[in-house]
Amino acid sequence: MLFDKIILLFKNKTMKIKISDIENKEGKTEHINFSEVYEEFNKTVPVKADLTIKITGNVIKIYAKIKALLNLTCDICLKEFTKEFNFETEEYYIKNSLNDSYTKEFEITEDNFTEDLNGQDEIDISNFVYQCVILHIPNKLVCDINCNGDENIAKYIKKDFSDPRLEVFKKIKTEKE
Repeated sequence: MLFDKIILLFKNKTMKIKISDIENKEGKTEHINFSEVYEEFNKTVPVKADLTIKITGNVIKIYAKIKALLNLTCDICLKEFTKEFNFETEEYYIKNSLNDSYTKEFEITEDNFTEDLNGQDEIDISNFVYQCVILHIPNKLVCDINCNGDENIAKYIKKDFSDPRLEVFKKIKTEKE
C-alpha cells in the first residue's frame, strides 16, 4: 500500500510523506530511500538520500544522508566540472504553529531553527532534499585547487599592479649620511 503511494508521488515529480502515516507506525519512525533526478544539478544521475523521519510529540526530526553528483561551472575558468557531495544533515519541523508564542522580542537559540508546518499534514521530501543540496554548494566554485583560468580569461586579468601616481617616489634621491 505504501509502495503504491510512493510510485504515484514520483509520477507527480514530487514526493510528499503524510505525517499521519508516520504517527500510526510503531515507534513513530519512517525510513525512506529516496532517489530523484533534479535537472538543475545533473540530468542523468539522481540525488540519493537515506532519510529517517521520527515524530516526538509536536516535533518532527528528519535525519538525512545525502549523496549527489552535481554539474557545476568553475568561477575562475568558466569550464564545466562534476563534483560529488556526501553529507549528513538534520532538520526539525514543528507540526503546529509557533507564531502565537513569539509576540515579543526574544533571543534566537538553536531550538528556534525549525520549520513551522502550521498544521499541514505532509512534508515535501523532494523539496527538503533539493534545499539541503543547494545549501551545501560552496559560494566559490573551483574546478581544481590550482585553477588559474585559461588564456582567454588571462588576457583580462591585470598583471601590473603598480600605481602610476606613486611613480614620483621612485625619483626621490636621499643623501647618504
